[in-house]
Amino acid sequence: MEWSNIIEAYQLQPEEIEQVTERVFKIKANSQQYALKRSRLYPDDLGRWQAIQQFIQQKQILGFVPLYYAENNQLFVQDQEHIYYLMPWVEQDYTDQPIDEYATAIHAVGRLHAATMDYHQIAPMKQNKTTIEQQFQQELSTYRDQMLKYVRYFEAKRFMSPYELQVCMYYRDIEHTFNQLERWQEIYLDVMDETEKMKYTLCHGNIRPSHYVVTQTNTYFLNWEDAFMTSPTYDLAAYYQYLFQFHDCDIGKVIDSFSIYCRYIDLSDYEKALLALQLLSPSKWIQEVSSSMQSSRNKNTVNSSIKIEQEYRRLLFGFQLQEFIYKTLKSEQFEDAY
Repeated sequence: MEWSNIIEAYQLQPEEIEQVTERVFKIKANSQQYALKRSRLYPDDLGRWQAIQQFIQQKQILGFVPLYYAENNQLFVQDQEHIYYLMPWVEQDYTDQPIDEYATAIHAVGRLHAATMDYHQIAPMKQNKTTIEQQFQQELSTYRDQMLKYVRYFEAKRFMSPYELQVCMYYRDIEHTFNQLERWQEIYLDVMDETEKMKYTLCHGNIRPSHYVVTQTNTYFLNWEDAFMTSPTYDLAAYYQYLFQFHDCDIGKVIDSFSIYCRYIDLSDYEKALLALQLLSPSKWIQEVSSSMQSSRNKNTVNSSIKIEQEYRRLLFGFQLQEFIYKTLKSEQFEDAY
């Protein structure tokens, strides 16, 4: 890294430079503190990223840490293959009173989505309903066939590795997930006919504890590199699936946080069905099982076992959350049918 090029571009006179993470540097200069981020952006991403930055500033969104302009009037500095940006350093508040991080984060997500909400007509999707239904059926059939193939292959062995045993032990739960996924596919297609438009918001794209800072006055989101306009369910699914990989995930608090979110954004049955489909998608599970089979040839079975467990938790907790989501459906045809 050529520090001189980057520092000069922002006209800073650093007193101290501290590497905080692999990509974040804390700079003390001009009696202030700054955060310098070596981003994961590529040149082709810059147009979208800068448009999002301008949109956020125009909307005056709370929880956004503004970026500094470099001397060339750009929001970034490119040093060889890396792209950097600079912003004020925001210090996490530490108090004796514990905070509920799930609720705190979801309040911030709700405010973000409410401040940027628009609507998107779904008429084109209705026109392709038959194609979508066929895709659903094909995907689910493929998932079931792949899962059964893996289980039969593992069970035919005299001795199974730990991750192979896990896959076989979890097969019944995965099959329940398939069944519920099929049910939500039917709900999604049914409520599509009753829906004219869906919500469309700015989504952060990668919400996790390392990407927000809680202060006494606000919750600030960091790292907007993956932000884009889409259904608000994208942020919810991504955030929850991140939490679900950990064994100590408090599903009760997750369910409470979903109720909190719905105070900001009144999700339609169509959007709830879309969220449930995202939570129950077994694609990452199938990919991890397949990847573990390749890794086992390199004898890396411990790492495979850990990843299999993480993907299983995502589906297990996702299954529990979708049970609650089902109970919140508004259409009378779904009452007491669970």
